[in-house]
Amino acid sequence: MTKDLIWVREGILPDFPNSRAPQFNFTNRQLIVPHPPSDRKKIQEPFVREQQIDPKEYYPAAYLPHLLEEWPVEGDLVIPLESLPANLKESMGGAWRLKQKNQKILEKESKQ
Repeated sequence: MTKDLIWVREGILPDFPNSRAPQFNFTNRQLIVPHPPSDRKKIQEPFVREQQIDPKEYYPAAYLPHLLEEWPVEGDLVIPLESLPANLKESMGGAWRLKQKNQKILEKESKQ
């Protein structure tokens, strides 16, 4: 990656991602982000990590996110639904709410 160009060597892309995407099921009033099956140190040569470009060099000055280099907990990351910002709950939970709505309709129809 450079300031002017982002490139990918397609020959090194895996057939399957390293970890599954978060499952947005709010039935238990929480967001669960599954623990990755492996970490960066196990699947990447130290030389590659040493060549990492400082994020300050490619993120705009007004936007510098906090990057997680290590998984913050021992297992799955569990976040109570009440802790999520409203706009995030709305965008993430749309499919879940639709599924819940459809399940209620199917249950109602099956009782008729």
